[in-house]
Amino acid sequence: MYHRPPPFSAMEDRTSLQRGDVVLFRFPLNDKSAEPGAPKRRPCLILNTLSNGDDRFIEIAYGTSADTRANRGYEVIVKHPTSREEAGLSKPTRFVGARRIMVHVNHSGFDGQADGPEIIGKLDAPLLERLNAVRARIQAEADIVAHHREEQRAEQVRWEHEARSFR
Repeated sequence: MYHRPPPFSAMEDRTSLQRGDVVLFRFPLNDKSAEPGAPKRRPCLILNTLSNGDDRFIEIAYGTSADTRANRGYEVIVKHPTSREEAGLSKPTRFVGARRIMVHVNHSGFDGQADGPEIIGKLDAPLLERLNAVRARIQAEADIVAHHREEQRAEQVRWEHEARSFR
């Protein structure tokens, strides 16, 4: 019996996903007053790529054209026309690192023509530097929280030990 293999596709190579790529994703809405139905497809910035065995995941940041004061310090702003063109964006966009999620590369939020993330562009070199600064800040704050939790655990163990010693 003749077996015809599926056609080759560039999107099948998931290793091409990199930090700084811009993809389209139906980012979840938190606003209860928003219209019912699926969230709209919007540009999202890949902050990180991770794997667990054969499973591939990406951490993406929400993209918006709204210029608000919310979440300042965790954002990558793409304004310059050449930067927007390289990122595949039609208007100035803020990628908000405070609004990020981790998703599987086959998540249903990637519902374009391709199977998986549709890469529409990538950040240029100066914006990649800004992305790295945002990621460093996020990681530093996570490290501070982890250190605080560890100190609390150690203090709890000391209290339990002291409580046993006084019996």
